This record gives sequence, C-alpha cells and structure tokens, in this order.
Amino acid sequence: MAQWNPLNDLVSLQDRMNRLFEDATQRRGQDHTADEVEGADWYPAADVYESEKSYIVAVDVPGIDRSTLDISVDNDTLAIRGNRADIAGIDATQHRRERHLGKFLRSFSVPASVDQKEIKADYRDGVLQVHLPKRAERKAQRVEIKVL
Repeated sequence: MAQWNPLNDLVSLQDRMNRLFEDATQRRGQDHTADEVEGADWYPAADVYESEKSYIVAVDVPGIDRSTLDISVDNDTLAIRGNRADIAGIDATQHRRERHLGKFLRSFSVPASVDQKEIKADYRDGVLQVHLPKRAERKAQRVEIKVL
C-alpha cells in the first residue's frame, strides 16, 4: 500500500489553481468585446507546441461540426470560435451532463515571428490543429565598413 504524501496533494492543487487563474487572465486580457467573451458558454482545452519551423495550437473540440468552426487572426490574436449543438433525435430523459454545449471561444497571442499568410488548420478525430509557420530568419551578414 502506498503511503499518503500531503505534499503531492498541495502541488496538484496549486497546479489547478495556476491553470484557473491563467485561463481567467487570458480571457480578460484579450481584445475581444465583453459581450463576445461573456457570450461564450465554454472554453475547450488547448495545448500549444513549438518546433523549429512552426507553432501548433491543438484544441479539443470533439463533436463539433467543422462548418461551425471560425478561425481568424486579427491584431496578432488567433481566435477560434465554434458551437456544439445538443445531439438531435434523442427522445429520452437526461440524467447527467458533463459535455459542454453552446458557443465557445479560445484566443491566443500570435508571435511576430509567425507568417500569418501561411497559417493552416486541420480537424481530425475531434482535435483542431492550427499550424502557425515561422518566417524564415535572415542570417546576419558581416558588413565591412571602410574608414575614410
């Protein structure tokens, strides 16, 4: 039997609180109108990755019809909006709801190094991946300056 370590519980709680405050401050700090943010019914989980050539934003949105997805970049902010409707055609009493329904919004700051004209997205197996390629860096060149 494993011995209980209260420190593990405290670290886990601190991690959850950090994520909660991070999400709240991210939503408040964006340039979206108050109506738009308050109009969102839920906020899907997301991961952000960085490789040598691009950033990838992966958002969990299972059950979302791809025609309801709206992905845009405005003022260096990537915004992902959509809507999850209730399952149609079920004639039964619902006893539990854990899945979020309604409108959602997630937004992310786009670094200046991203080539915004080349952003692409794909939606597969309930995960939306937005690929933000980095601009090719110009190599620094040595310039010799002659003194007159």
